[in-house]
Amino acid sequence: MVTIFSFKKRKRESDYNDLKWMRPFFTLSALFVCINFTQVGLGCGLPICDVRSELKVLEEKGQAYRFQFISKLRNDFGKEKEEAKLNNLLLFAGGVVELIARLNDEDYVLREAKALKDQILFALVQWVWRDCQRLSAAYSELASDARRYAALDFFLRRVGEFKSEDIIRNLVCFAGNAEATSRRLDDADYISRHALSLASSLSTQLLEVFNGWEGAFQLTVIDGPLQEEIDKLKLILFSSGGDLGIVAALTHPTIPPMVFKNVSFQGQPQSLISRQSFASQVPSVIELNFDENFEMVSGTVLEPIALKKTRFEARRIVSIRSFSNEPCAESELLGQYYVTLAGHSGTFSLEKIGTEQYAGVFSTPSGEFRLPFAFGKYNASTGRLTFVNMQANIPLAWRLSAERGSDSRCLLTGWGISAFNSASYPLILRKQN
Repeated sequence: MVTIFSFKKRKRESDYNDLKWMRPFFTLSALFVCINFTQVGLGCGLPICDVRSELKVLEEKGQAYRFQFISKLRNDFGKEKEEAKLNNLLLFAGGVVELIARLNDEDYVLREAKALKDQILFALVQWVWRDCQRLSAAYSELASDARRYAALDFFLRRVGEFKSEDIIRNLVCFAGNAEATSRRLDDADYISRHALSLASSLSTQLLEVFNGWEGAFQLTVIDGPLQEEIDKLKLILFSSGGDLGIVAALTHPTIPPMVFKNVSFQGQPQSLISRQSFASQVPSVIELNFDENFEMVSGTVLEPIALKKTRFEARRIVSIRSFSNEPCAESELLGQYYVTLAGHSGTFSLEKIGTEQYAGVFSTPSGEFRLPFAFGKYNASTGRLTFVNMQANIPLAWRLSAERGSDSRCLLTGWGISAFNSASYPLILRKQN
């Protein structure tokens, strides 16, 4: 009896040992069955119907289960864009990160949980959130500087798609906060520069939906050494439509100008700032604050090396109409125009050189006077047309509106404004037959 019992016992042990190698398979299969049931069996339309209950279930399982559960969520919702589902997943991700840290799981499980949270945050930043507060908070929580750069780049490549003034203002606010955050987190310098580029591009885009800010201003007050010649001092402000962004310049007919590029809005269009001066001997910062109608401005120029701040005030003397009532189509825009410039009659030839990019040249019949523009930008939805010519690294701009006239021909009207010699002059360009 004993012998038979021992044999049977060994037989059962042998069967158990033979099946030992299959245990991981059974465990993994059961795990996926459970996870699939958890995901597929939902009736609420959300990834996790009851976040608190699901976290409680995960707490009672092992770390391998938790890892596989989180990995499946990452895979199943890797391309999710629906706000309700993403918010649901973010709530769960925050809870599961805290849970895994408390349970002291191995690092690979915690990394996967943090990766899920980062993935959902990034999706919300890309596809859902457009308010400054939530975007800024999410940016500071993204897992790496590479991820933060990608978030900035996502918006930078889509600046032209934003048409809402409110959304653009929020994104300008976000870009400013992102630059400060990247500096605080000691990100690579190119990331904070990317944030500045985003702020500049958004500021330029805001001008496509905000009218009446460009033009020339006569200084009325200055606390610097040029008080006796204040009637010759002007502030020039225009959008280049290109890499220079918004340009601001303090000009005098006989003194080298102080020119700033990539001016950006600070929360509202009436408040502008630029830290990127060029064509001036000393790097400096300009701040501008306009009244509600952009008719009056007060500002300061700071020269960091000398720690000298110059304050000034100015009033508008030139207004530039930004939008056309009936914009010309691109096919109507190209060709030759009659124009008179500073007493010189001539023609302006306009050609397309790339996607939404144009080149133009003004020339007199004798050819003794030519003014080429290597860069031009046209917005067919508003009729805004801008040409920029660089003279000794100082911009001269033709800011025009392209409108179909009563004779069905394209008429270009606007102003030429120069940061080189403070000149401003009206322009009327009539399309030739």
